[in-house]
Amino acid sequence: MDKRLTFVALSVADLERSTSFYQTLLGVPVQHTTHDEELDDPWYGGAHAAHSFTDGAFLHFAIYPARLPERPPTQAAQVGFQVADFDGVHERVERAGVEVVQAPRDEPWGRTARYLDPDGNIVSITAL
Repeated sequence: MDKRLTFVALSVADLERSTSFYQTLLGVPVQHTTHDEELDDPWYGGAHAAHSFTDGAFLHFAIYPARLPERPPTQAAQVGFQVADFDGVHERVERAGVEVVQAPRDEPWGRTARYLDPDGNIVSITAL
C-alpha cells in the first residue's frame, strides 16, 4: 500500500473571511458544507468549507472554524496551490492588501509567490 497525504485541514478564526481568501482571492473552489455535527467531535465535522482535488492523486482540503480548546486556529502552517492564471491571482491578492512574504520568483518547480492567509499561515501559488 502506498502511503501519501490525502487530507489537509486548517482551523480558522473566521470561516467566512478564510473562505473568501481561498475562494475569491486564490481561486480554490472551496464550498460551504456540513456533516456529522451530531458526533460533537472537536476535530471533525460541523460547518466548514472544503474542496476535494480528484484529478491525479486525491487530496481533500478543508477549513474548519476554530473550536477552543481542542481546535485552536492553525498558524504558521504552509500550504501551496497550482494556479492557471498566476499573474491574475497575484494581482488580485496584492490589490486586496494581503501580505506578500515572497514576491513572485522562478523556482525549479515553477513561478511561485507566497502570502499570509488571514490566520498567519503561509500560502504559496505556483504557475501550472
